[in-house]
Amino acid sequence: MIVSIAFAVASLAIMALFTALERALRCYNMLKVEVDKKQEKAYAESVDKLSQDKEEVIASFRVGRTISLLVFALSLAAVLNPLLWQFADLGRGLIITIEITGITVIVIIVAIFIPFALSTKNPNRILELFYWFASTSYTILSPLAKKIVKREGIVMEEPGKDIAIFQNALNFADVILRECMVPRTEICSIAEDATFDELLAQFADSNYSRIIVYRENIDRIIGYVHSRDLFNGEKPIKELIREIDYLPETMSAQSLLTMLTKSKRSIAVVLDEYGGTAGIVTLEDLIEEIFGEISDELDKEELIEKRISDNEFIFSARIEIKYLNRQYGLEIPESEDYETLAGFITFFHENIPSEGDVLEYENMFIKILKTTSNRVEKVELRIVEE
Repeated sequence: MIVSIAFAVASLAIMALFTALERALRCYNMLKVEVDKKQEKAYAESVDKLSQDKEEVIASFRVGRTISLLVFALSLAAVLNPLLWQFADLGRGLIITIEITGITVIVIIVAIFIPFALSTKNPNRILELFYWFASTSYTILSPLAKKIVKREGIVMEEPGKDIAIFQNALNFADVILRECMVPRTEICSIAEDATFDELLAQFADSNYSRIIVYRENIDRIIGYVHSRDLFNGEKPIKELIREIDYLPETMSAQSLLTMLTKSKRSIAVVLDEYGGTAGIVTLEDLIEEIFGEISDELDKEELIEKRISDNEFIFSARIEIKYLNRQYGLEIPESEDYETLAGFITFFHENIPSEGDVLEYENMFIKILKTTSNRVEKVELRIVEE
């Protein structure tokens, strides 16, 4: 409890400092800095260097503020959850609403409004006091900030994004693995007795960096193979298998995040109440619960959504069912067993169909346009009016 409080206070203070420094760097008196620089004041030289790469410096500050925000939210949630749940009779929804609303107000006032106002009033004084922190933060965070700006552009968004992340982090304490896992129907896997060439083909087709290995069927997962291990020469799959953790689907995502971080692992198997495979969950899945969707090498391919006529469509099979139903007024069944169109097809077909196959479900006809060795990629969907 004491450690969590200490982390919460420290991270809130650091958030406020990043906000103040960002504002100060945008509105400081350049003439005064030049005068102080000629007088060889240490802060002036440092501020002059920072101002030459102002946008990258500010991007670094925003990365630092986002990280601090995450630490603050998780730490404070760990402190408040046990206290607030003493009033469980108020209802879970009301307790979470009170928690999020109250702490969001604290963040906006203490970490954004107050430091912004103080820094606007006296930006040079803020820079003079904390230039060392600004320089150190920029040195540490700039490599990460440059990558994020180049690939995502997310750090240049407005503070509203920070609040959304903060709210996600607070809700994260109530998320269980069932809610953030990859369902069993969408697991990229291979049998332990497959050949090395088959394993290579699986990696090539899927573009994943890890492939699950099972014995006999997907309910008996024995580990996974990482793409890095392929560079050690041709070996039987059994010699490449890495250990994997097995966890119940009711376990909290926050507990697993802590476990994976400590053990330096990045993937785990999620088991259902009968001990079978419900799905898998990765470190990326857990982080996305807080920060939102993370782009990776697989996300560069644009998902296809094409309406041919009122009742005919062409879709990438990786699009989520919930989105298709909402966007196109479809009535594709939703389930905890799958999330995407590919998962729906595999679940009801009980196998991966071949290209050209036409599947029928109620008033829907789904033609498979493209597949890989382990998943459906593109389909044509036609609705027949009854």
